[in-house]
Amino acid sequence: MTQAITKDYRSEVIVIGAGLAGINAALKLEAAGLKVCMLEAQNRVGGRVHSMSQHGGKQEVGGTYIGAGYRRIIDAAKRYDVKLVDVTPMLKFFREQELVLNGEIIRQSEWPDHPGNSFPTNDKNLFPWNYHRVVAERENPLSTPVDWLGPSFSEYDISVHEWLKRLGLSESAIALGYGINVSYGKNAHDVSALLLFFRAAFSVMQRSLAPAGSLGYTAKEGVQRIPEAMADALRQDIHCNKEVTGVESAPDGCKVRCSDGSVYAAKRVVCSLPLGVLRNIGLDPPLSGLQAEALENIESQAITQFYFAHRSKFWEKDGFAPSMFTDGPAGMVSATRSGEDPAEVTGLTAWAMGLKAEKLDTLPAKEAGRLALQAIEAIRPASRGQLELVGAHSWGTDPFAQGGWAYFKPGQIARLTPAMSEPHGLIHFCGEHLATDNRGMEGAMESGERAALEIINA
Repeated sequence: MTQAITKDYRSEVIVIGAGLAGINAALKLEAAGLKVCMLEAQNRVGGRVHSMSQHGGKQEVGGTYIGAGYRRIIDAAKRYDVKLVDVTPMLKFFREQELVLNGEIIRQSEWPDHPGNSFPTNDKNLFPWNYHRVVAERENPLSTPVDWLGPSFSEYDISVHEWLKRLGLSESAIALGYGINVSYGKNAHDVSALLLFFRAAFSVMQRSLAPAGSLGYTAKEGVQRIPEAMADALRQDIHCNKEVTGVESAPDGCKVRCSDGSVYAAKRVVCSLPLGVLRNIGLDPPLSGLQAEALENIESQAITQFYFAHRSKFWEKDGFAPSMFTDGPAGMVSATRSGEDPAEVTGLTAWAMGLKAEKLDTLPAKEAGRLALQAIEAIRPASRGQLELVGAHSWGTDPFAQGGWAYFKPGQIARLTPAMSEPHGLIHFCGEHLATDNRGMEGAMESGERAALEIINA
């Protein structure tokens, strides 16, 4: 069969992946006068920013809240007429949550004196779900987020476990302080302390940029509306349902091959694919050295979510807050508030991360959801018969994501980060995993901007 070939060296750039990083790169390139062709494997734009229609309104599956200091995202929303809603009134309710250990519900007021609290004496008032964040900010050797890439800070590229042991924490305290809310990796041995310090410095920077009293925003029509509006502003249409299988980089240009047999050609390529997806793409010539090592070994966070509709306000019956952090398969159970009234619970979402998510991902989605539901009902008898599973999503099993955000294991930041974003021939890379100053959605925007500037200044 003859392959369909699209060649246009006047276009100059093909952008692979229509998430925030790729779209922002495309917009910057077009603004510089370059003609851009965008290829997206899915039938939608946004990547890991995905707003699903569920019971109670829009359910954010990926990027959820826009930090009040996310200047690139906020500017894009304003530029492309996406209405933002201040979530400060809503977020205060997320502080109203219970702790569940070994099936016991522990109120926040009970925790400092609870026999299960093995934190150091001066930290007894800290809760397990935010312990490592608070301590990382308190002990942070970094002055600014970008410091994390400085050679003088490579000594902190050790495991979180080793760092907390140096602070004098017991094994049980480490298990509580990191294991109840595994933001990165599978456990405290699996993630670099330097990554936590970077995130802590980023949080401090964000607070300094935020308007007084504001914690952040969401988009009224769902956060996915931001990349959709950005995509609408592109001069060229995005080619959806174009799953890339290979990229060839030659001295005179690049060819991009898709699963449907089509081949696109241009002078340069911007690849914004997540690392797990990029592993399945044939690069010719292949990556080598530290870049190949980074691609092979840097992992992305396993995240699995289940969405529940509630038939009654069962939390009023048992007297506990609707939200809770658990050490069981349900993980973090969050009361969703996506309506006009920030006090109104519109649904509940169970978030499993790390090993919890990986175990659930071995089951069919409905079976995994039932397991999470059973875990909630075992903890909260008042919820029995009051919750209905209405949806589920696993980023780990999503073929176009292969995980949530990227994380770095001990030693990987100092060794691999400097090489990760280097161009490979005429292929340029971007994505949240390549951000240097920011995390999350803002990091994706930053990385897309950097990739575009590489080409503009080439």
